[in-house]
Amino acid sequence: MGMRCRWSLVRKKSLPVLLAPALVVAASFGGVAAPNHNWGPISAMAADASPILSDMEGHWGKNAVEWAVGEGIVNGFADGTFKPNQQVNEAEFLTMLLRAYVGSTIPAAKTGDAWYAPYYAFAAEMHWPVNQGSASAVYTRGQVARLLAASQGKELGEAAAVAFLLDNAIAQGKTANTVAGFGAGDTLTRAEAVQFIRNMKQKVKFVTGLAAQTGAFAVRGISIGDTAETVQTKLGAPSRRDPSEYGFEWSIYNADYAQYAQIGIKDGKVVALYTNSPVWTAREAGIGGAGKTSADVTKAYGKPLDALIKGSSRFLLNNPGVEDGVYEIEGAYVTFFYDTHENNALEAIQIIAKDVEQARADYYPPASDALRQAFEREVFDLANAARVKRGLTAFSWDDGSAAVARGHSGDMGKTGYFDHTSPGGQQLKDRFEAAGIAYKLVGENIAAGQPNAITAHAGWLNSHTGHRKSLLGNATHLGVGVYFGGSLHVYYTQNFYTPME
Repeated sequence: MGMRCRWSLVRKKSLPVLLAPALVVAASFGGVAAPNHNWGPISAMAADASPILSDMEGHWGKNAVEWAVGEGIVNGFADGTFKPNQQVNEAEFLTMLLRAYVGSTIPAAKTGDAWYAPYYAFAAEMHWPVNQGSASAVYTRGQVARLLAASQGKELGEAAAVAFLLDNAIAQGKTANTVAGFGAGDTLTRAEAVQFIRNMKQKVKFVTGLAAQTGAFAVRGISIGDTAETVQTKLGAPSRRDPSEYGFEWSIYNADYAQYAQIGIKDGKVVALYTNSPVWTAREAGIGGAGKTSADVTKAYGKPLDALIKGSSRFLLNNPGVEDGVYEIEGAYVTFFYDTHENNALEAIQIIAKDVEQARADYYPPASDALRQAFEREVFDLANAARVKRGLTAFSWDDGSAAVARGHSGDMGKTGYFDHTSPGGQQLKDRFEAAGIAYKLVGENIAAGQPNAITAHAGWLNSHTGHRKSLLGNATHLGVGVYFGGSLHVYYTQNFYTPME
């Protein structure tokens, strides 16, 4: 089917396309279970329950838990237990922290609001690194370190925040009293949460806020024009660095898909931002994060642009405001991506410095092996960020299926067709069998004509012919293959599969 192109040159219009995904099932199998999140508010203890919790006797955290319950920072459960090893989500830890320091000054939630909304409102005023869109996501020890450091006016990346806690004896490592031994990636338990809070209360009397963001938009606290050093301080080292079609380099932050971000850096400055996770903020309109729609964007910024002017060329923006909307805001082109399956919810945001966009003359990037690999890995990351945001398990990367996908993209580009079935009659199952890959389930998405991984992913997610189901389906592994060339310029193939046990 045709997919609407985000923008195309008037004198040479190109239309990216998608084809309905291919799916082959070799055997039935169970779906992938969503993470076991602790969704509700901290459970209240019955009024006549004993303050001595039945499951804390002999537990290492007994003293801290009894202190926290006694201070009204956290409650036990109605059955007289505390469940010390149960995972804690972001909203719950934020609530504990604020109960410890500001207590009853936090108002009750308004009718119709989530129970944790007032706590997030306070955190927003303090510019802390939390977001209500991640309220139900399980919290890690590294995220705790960032929040506690922020509560002391330190805007730090995870490693630096952990070092701050260790240096100030606010925390100890799990295996060693070092950054490496802290276990930043480990999920937080209820007992650990109250121990962190007690340590804080013993060391510091007050919490404070961070400086307000300077740019119109920020992704994980980073705005256009920030320095590379600022990015390093706030976010730490990226998982990898990818070339882009613009000539700048994307710093990819994918260690936690719930906070996925791409930070574009050129000549030591931030020139681009992208995220499809609810980890961004808007300074003026208050539309950042989760729960907003295209209608909110239009209310805040008006109608989107219908064209970009670059020198003597006019680039049309097809169907502005439908699947995305482009705006010029404070020296940058801002693209809001919408989810047409979920009431046009704000799905993602991309900010490109105006001078960088203006300097990009060609719609399609020049072919390079480095850019091909970057697109492949970004398609994979974008799929996982979209899944994790919806409570699904992330795919595992698979080299075998990636090789099959890459071969199919190349065959389409070189041979001049666009289909799941090759001119010689080879289908998806034939390609997997030829590669010697045994599977329970295998599926395929293909696309062509999109200038980068972000637009290819957005097209698949908004597809009404099955691509979205593949992205959000039950397969466990994903391989991606990209080819530059052919009549449609860039070809993308996703191969989803679950190995045969």
